[in-house]
Amino acid sequence: MPIRRRVGLAVAVASSAVAGAVLPPLAHADSADSGVLYVDNASHANCSDVGAGTSAQPYCTIQAAADAAQPGQTVRIAPGRGGYEEQVTVRRSGLPGKPITFNGELVYLSGTVPVGVRSWSTGTQPAPHGFVLAGVHDVTVTGLAIGGPQEGVLVQDSERIVLDRNSVAAGNPVSNGVRAYPNAAPGVRIVGRSTAVTLSRNVISDVGTAGVAVDAGVTGTVITTNQVTNNPAEGVLVTDAPGTVVVSNTFAQNCGSDLSLAGNSSGATVENNIVSKLPAFSCANGMQSPYANLTVSAGSTAGTKADYNVVAPAIGGSGYSWGGATYANPYAFKATGQGVHDYGADPQLGYRASGFGVVQYAPVAAQGVTDAADESAPGMLDSDVYGRPRADHPKIADTGTGTGFVDRGAVELQDTMSASVWTTPYPRAGHPLQARIGYAYTGGWAPAGARLDFGDGSQPVWANPGTVEIDHDYPTAGPYTVTLTATSETGLTRTSVSTVNIAPAGPISARLSVAQDDNTVARIKVTDKSDGPWPVSRYTVDFGDGSAPVVTDGSAPPNGLTHDYAVSGTYTVTETVTDDHGRSAGASVQQYVHGPLAGVPFTGSFAGPSTHLGLFDNGRWALSTQKSSAQAGTIWTFGSPGDVPVVGAWDNACRCRLGIYRPSTGTFALKHNDGSVSAVQFGDPGDIPAVGAWDRNGHDQLGIYRPSIGTLAVRHDDGSVTTMPFGDAGDLPVVGDWDGVGHAQFGLFRPGRNPGDPNLFILRHDDGSVSTATYGVKGDLPVVGDWLGKGRTTFGVFGPSTRLFTLSNAYAGQADVSFTIYG
Repeated sequence: MPIRRRVGLAVAVASSAVAGAVLPPLAHADSADSGVLYVDNASHANCSDVGAGTSAQPYCTIQAAADAAQPGQTVRIAPGRGGYEEQVTVRRSGLPGKPITFNGELVYLSGTVPVGVRSWSTGTQPAPHGFVLAGVHDVTVTGLAIGGPQEGVLVQDSERIVLDRNSVAAGNPVSNGVRAYPNAAPGVRIVGRSTAVTLSRNVISDVGTAGVAVDAGVTGTVITTNQVTNNPAEGVLVTDAPGTVVVSNTFAQNCGSDLSLAGNSSGATVENNIVSKLPAFSCANGMQSPYANLTVSAGSTAGTKADYNVVAPAIGGSGYSWGGATYANPYAFKATGQGVHDYGADPQLGYRASGFGVVQYAPVAAQGVTDAADESAPGMLDSDVYGRPRADHPKIADTGTGTGFVDRGAVELQDTMSASVWTTPYPRAGHPLQARIGYAYTGGWAPAGARLDFGDGSQPVWANPGTVEIDHDYPTAGPYTVTLTATSETGLTRTSVSTVNIAPAGPISARLSVAQDDNTVARIKVTDKSDGPWPVSRYTVDFGDGSAPVVTDGSAPPNGLTHDYAVSGTYTVTETVTDDHGRSAGASVQQYVHGPLAGVPFTGSFAGPSTHLGLFDNGRWALSTQKSSAQAGTIWTFGSPGDVPVVGAWDNACRCRLGIYRPSTGTFALKHNDGSVSAVQFGDPGDIPAVGAWDRNGHDQLGIYRPSIGTLAVRHDDGSVTTMPFGDAGDLPVVGDWDGVGHAQFGLFRPGRNPGDPNLFILRHDDGSVSTATYGVKGDLPVVGDWLGKGRTTFGVFGPSTRLFTLSNAYAGQADVSFTIYG
C-alpha cells in the first residue's frame, strides 16, 4: 500500500464546494514581489511603530503592521517579549491570490506566539478580541496562539479569510470554576455576510461557550482538519448558515453537541469527522451527556450529507439527533439513509482530564477509523492538523475513497517507525579516534530494518531495535556524519544524522630506563616506559656496543630485557617504538655500565714491594692494587689513542711512574715525580718498548725491541745504545728480574701458534742461559711482575676476550691467581 501525497492545500479547497477559499502553503517563504513586514517587541529588537517594519527595526505591535500591510505582504511576528497583549483589528485587504498574511512562524504545540489582551478589566468599553476581521477580504492568519475575553477571532462581513494552524483559547473560559468576566463567548465567531471563510488545522479548546460559532447569513464556511475539544458548549455551532463544510475534524469532550447545525443550515457536508464524548470530565454531567454528538435540525437536513464519520456517544447518550429524531449509534442512524459508512466504536482518543494540559487526540489504529475517509469530500487537505502527510497503514485494509488510505479525524496516524542518532567523541587508551554513537530505533508498522553508517567508508551495520550505544574507531581525525536510516516494507524512510568531530591522536612517546644490579657483571636490564594513543606493536632496542638490535614484535613491552657488555664503559641505549598505525618514536639513555675494564695490560710497583696491575685504554689508566676481583682503585689520564703504555722508575727506584711510547713517531713521553713530562725520541715505527733497569743505577732506562729482526736495543743514560739479538719474528719482549739480582733481565713471550696452543715464556739470565715455561693459550697477552713482593719477577697472562688476569706464583710455591679488573 504505497503512500501517495495528496494535492496541495490551496488546490484541495479550490476544488471543493467552496471555491475561492485559498489556504496558505505550509512553507513560510517570503513572497518575492511583496516583501515582509516584521514585528518583534522583544527588548533587543529596537522596535518602533512609526518605522517601516524592517528586520533591523521591526514594529512593536501587530496592529501597526496590520495598518501598513499591502496585498501579497507577510507580517512575520516573532515571539517577542512573551507575546502581544493587544487586539488586532485588520482593516486592510489583500487580493485574490495575494492575501495579507499574519504569520506567527511557529507551529502550535511546538511553541506559538500569544496574541490577545489578558489583563482587561470590566468597564464601559467592550471586551477586546484577539483578532477582528471586519469588512475585509483575502487575509490569512496562521501560527498564533489567540486569546481574549471575547472571541479569539471575530470574522464579520468578510470573505476569503483563512485561519490556519492557530491555537484558540478565548471567550472568557471558566478557570477554577469561575469566569474572569461577566459574559462568555465562542473561540471563533463568523457573522454577517461573511463567505468563503476557512478554518483549517487549528486547535480550539477551553473557550467560553462553543468552540466555533457560524452565525446567520454566513455562507460557504469550510471547517477542516481542526481539533475542537474540551469546550463547555458545542464544539461547532452553525446557525442559519447554509453550505457549511465540516470535514476531517476531531471533536472530543465538548459538553454540548460536538457539531450542531441549527435553524436553516441546509446543504452542509459533514464527513470524515471523529465525534466522541468519552469521557467528558470537564462537563457538569461528567460521562453522561443529554446532547447528541451530531445534531442536525429539521431545517438543516435538506441537501445535507453526513457520512464517513466516527460517532462515539457518551454513556446513555445519543450519537445523532437528525430532524428532531434521535439515534443511539451509527447502526440505527443508517435507517435515515445517512451515515452509511459511519463507524460507531470508541476511537480511544488520547483524552485529557481537565487541567492536565494539551494532548494529541489521536485515535488508535482500527478498521473504520484508519485508512477509511472519503477523500473526495470537499475541503479535504493533504496533511493533518500537525502538517503531517497522509500515511497508509499496511496492516489495515483501505476502505476509504480515492487513494483509500486517508484517516478520519484531524490526526493522520503516522508510521511509528523512528530513527534518532547522536554522537560524542570518546577517546580511550588504545582508541584515540573513537566515538560513542547512540541511537534509538523503532520498527513501526512494517519494519524492513535500519542501517547505521559511520560516515568513514566502513561497512554500515544493522541497527537493533531499542536504544543502543556502540563505540566506533575512525581512521583519521576530522568531522564525520553518522547516519541512521530506517526503512519500512511500504517504502517509508526515516533518517537521522549527527556529526562528530574527531580530534587528532596525541603523539607516540618513547621512554625507557636502564639499570644494573650487579657491578661485577656488565649486564643491564631495560624497562620500557613508552606510551601512546595506539598500542605499540614493535620495540627495537640498540645497546650501543655494535651488537645486533633486539626486536620485539607484539603488544607486550620487552620489560626485563637484559644485555651483557664485554667491558665496562658508557653506552648509549636507544629504543625505537612503532605503534600499530605505523608511527614511530625513539629515545636514548646514556648509561655507565660497570664490568671488566677494556684496554691492554700494564704492570708496575706504584706503592709497596709487590707489583700492581692495570689496564690502559687509549689514554685512560685504570690501576688495581689488589690481585683479586675488584674495581680499579685508581684512574689516571695520560696519553692518547694509539699510544703504548710503559711504566718505569724514571727518577728513582722507589716508585714507578707513567709513560707512553708512540709507535708512529718512535717517541717516549715520561711523566716525572714533579708532574713534568719529558719526551725522548728512540726507536722506529713498529718497535715495541722494553723498559728496565739496564744500567743498575737506581732507575730505569729506555729500550725497544724490534721484532722484525729479533733485536733488543737499550738506550743508556749517557745516550749510547747497545743492542742484543734475541728471539724470532712475532715474539714480544718482556723485562723483569727473573733471578732476583736487582736489575733488569730480558725475555720473550712467544704466543701459541694455533687455537689452544700454549704460550711460551723465554727468559734470558745474566750468564746467558735461557729458561722456558709454558703459560696461557693463544690470544693471551704477557704480564710480568713480582706478584708477592718476594724480590723476584715472575710471569702471567691477560686474556683480552675474557678480561681475565692469570698470574703464576709457582716460583713461591703458591697457587696461581685469576681475577678481573672491574670499572
